[in-house]
Order: sequence, then C-alpha cells, then structure tokens
Amino acid sequence: MRAAVMRGARFEVEDRPIPRPGPGNVLVKVRACGICGSDLHYFHHAPEIIERARALGADTAGMERTLREGPVLGHEFVCEIVDFGPQTSKALRAGDRVASMPFVVRGGAPVLVGSRPDTPGAYAEYMELTEALLLAVPDEVPDEAAALVEPFAVAVHAVNKAALRGDEACVVVGCGPIGLAVAAVLRARGFETIVAGDLSPTRRDMAATLGATAVVDARTGSVVARALDAAPGRPVVIFENTGAPGMLHRLVLEAPKDAQILVTGIAVGDESLTAMAAITKELKLQFVIYYAAEEFAEALELIRTGRVNWRPLLTGSVGLEGITQAFADLSDPERHAKILVRPWET
Repeated sequence: MRAAVMRGARFEVEDRPIPRPGPGNVLVKVRACGICGSDLHYFHHAPEIIERARALGADTAGMERTLREGPVLGHEFVCEIVDFGPQTSKALRAGDRVASMPFVVRGGAPVLVGSRPDTPGAYAEYMELTEALLLAVPDEVPDEAAALVEPFAVAVHAVNKAALRGDEACVVVGCGPIGLAVAAVLRARGFETIVAGDLSPTRRDMAATLGATAVVDARTGSVVARALDAAPGRPVVIFENTGAPGMLHRLVLEAPKDAQILVTGIAVGDESLTAMAAITKELKLQFVIYYAAEEFAEALELIRTGRVNWRPLLTGSVGLEGITQAFADLSDPERHAKILVRPWET
C-alpha cells in the first residue's frame, strides 16, 4: 500500500505492507484523515519529545525505533471495512463506513495508531483497527464530517471534565481546531456567554460562526476581562487551547476567584505559574487528553444531528503527496484550520 512516511522534515510516499488484521481486529481502507495539531507538534519536535521522556525516566527505545523506521501518522479518520481478522463478530459488514477511537489492541492493551511501526496511522491507504471500537457512520454524515469526530470528542471531553452547572461564563483561549470545537460544543450545550480569543482575525471569525457569543483580539485585549464584563458575578471557566509559553502563568493571574482552568493545549517545555495567586483565588486547574468511548460516540451524534457546525473548520484537502506542503500551510492561521488527507487522491 502507499503510505506517507515521516522522514525528518518531510513526508515521503513509500510502499508499506498492507496490515493483516490480528484477533479481534479489522482491515480498513482510509477514506479521509484530518491533520491534527498533535501531528504537527510531533513533526516539529519529535527529538525533543523523546529527550524529555528520557529525562523523566521513560524507556524511549520504542519511540526512537519508530522515529528511525519512519512513523505513519494520522488519527482523525473515517474508514471503510475491507476484511475481518479472526475472533471478530462481524456485526458490521465489509463496505461499511466507520469511525473509531484511534487505538488498536495489541496483546490485550490499546496502542495509539501511528505510535509504532506495526500500528500505522491513517496517512496511508489501509490500516488496522479494533472491531470493538468501531462506530458505524450514518449515511447522512459525509466523510468530511466523520473525520472530525475525533477532535470534537476531545472538546466534548474537555467540557465534560469541567462539570459545568450551566450558568458559567465560558472563556475559550486559542481558536485552533480544538478551541473552535470547544466553542461549538459549549454552544450545543446551551451556554449563553462564550468569549473566544485569538491572534488571528480569520480564526476569530470562525469562532463566532461556530458558537462564540463574543470574540477578542488577543493582541490588544483580555478574553478573561471581556467575559467578566459580559457576565458579571457568573462563575468563570477557562479553556486553554494554545500551549503557548507563559499562557498558563498569565491565565492564573487574570482568572477571578474560584475560576476553573482546563488545559487542552500541548506545551513544548516546562511551564510555571504563580502558586500564591492560584492558592489565594482557590483556582481549579484541570489537564485533559483524549476522551471516553461514550464521549467519542457523543461527538458523532452531535455531528449527525447538526448540533455543531463543523463545516467552517475544513479549509483544504490533499493526497498523500501533498502532506509535507499541508503541514507548512497549516502554520498560517489566516489560510487554514483543518486540512484533510485523502490517501486515494493523486
């Protein structure tokens, strides 16, 4: 099969063996896959990520092997069932479209697709998935929307982690795909005050389209202060989606008493904050990653019912040969938010 393999500062389209599905697993044909911010992060910082893991005491031999042999990334996908491995129930049929949490079971344990040479991700024509994790994609959901289930699941999980009452003033810091999805999920849940901030005018416009009730130019204004003005006396919840250096420190200083700060953004290095400010204001700090199976299913249902507006997120598509350029293009927030990879396009 053709696969886009990460080789240093570019992706090379190479021939790789078509996976043979093991017990409980299925072979699927990839129809579309979104380029995730975490893929961009890994692409630009893989050696530093490995070194940081080593410094923390982790066994990095597997990570080093994957980088050396060339990872096949991609975990925001919609696929089509091709074949079944042994010990499968075949509740779905060959030809059915599916979405899935991006894990495949190996030796009884889930492994993130794209994280090992034997579990390639969706920047390829085919991949192996675990049958028990598959969700059938309804006919009314197009491939483009189904490929967005994963980032919307991250947003659902972040909002759920906040355990909100319903009267909060919601602050969205950073309007990348996850921040935009958080704004959309909050709007679907009925929140009346959703203030989003970003450096990019285009991303601020997207946030307003997806559900933000107000937007702030982060270069000149405080998104937290705007939310406090919009909903005085309301409890405040802040979703930090940038991972930008110093952002957590800044938000601890700006947050009002009893505020929650939920962090989805991936910081490259160490972060610090003023503990005394967080303590005296009794702030709640929550880091979030991934989602539960129920939240993944909820994201698909939000898309199916039209309760979230997913279309503005999609700004381009490429074949496997176009991935290197797509990674470069995504550095400009005025041009792109989410680019889909379609492995069968040339």
